[in-house]
Amino acid sequence: MATNSNYIHEWWLQRISAVIIAAYVLLVLALLLVSGAPNAAQWQALFAHGGFKLATLLALIAIAYHGLIGALHVWPDYVKNRALLAVLNAYSWLAAAATVLWAVYILFGLNPVSK
Repeated sequence: MATNSNYIHEWWLQRISAVIIAAYVLLVLALLLVSGAPNAAQWQALFAHGGFKLATLLALIAIAYHGLIGALHVWPDYVKNRALLAVLNAYSWLAAAATVLWAVYILFGLNPVSK
């Protein structure tokens, strides 16, 4: 690993994101062990709670960030053309941002307006 402090900072942030992802997986597994295999109504009730929505969003942000940092560090190992590398890096940022925005839309923006 390079001695550049930016790389070390990103390395730590990626490890923190992995801990967040693992904690969310353990939360979901614990809920499944307590309540058994849920049906659609139980999933809807679970996601009706704002706290679980926020936990899910935090986990999805951690997943997007974890993947983004991984991609940004792996692309240069295989792609030597600087123009193509720039395009792939930009695509990685757009994909991560789109994933998070889509998650926000799904978690908080799909409630139908009742009349």
